[in-house]
Amino acid sequence: MATARRNELIHRVLAGKCEISEERTGLQVHHVRKLADLNKPGWPERPSWVRLMAMRKRKTLVVCERCHQNIHAGRSTALARN
Repeated sequence: MATARRNELIHRVLAGKCEISEERTGLQVHHVRKLADLNKPGWPERPSWVRLMAMRKRKTLVVCERCHQNIHAGRSTALARN
């Protein structure tokens, strides 16, 4: 089971694009300790990156540097439209 999860993350990184903005440079992996951390009180509305991680039931998110900085700064990260 651990191998399948590790492979999934590797495939997501190798896809070569930010899962929020679809930017293709400066990719990083954002990680939370546990999914329960995504439901912490104090957010009037959960940010789009939190909803995305919760929907996928994943503790990691492949993001570009700009989106990663926005996540840690508490700024908005708009999801790209397909």
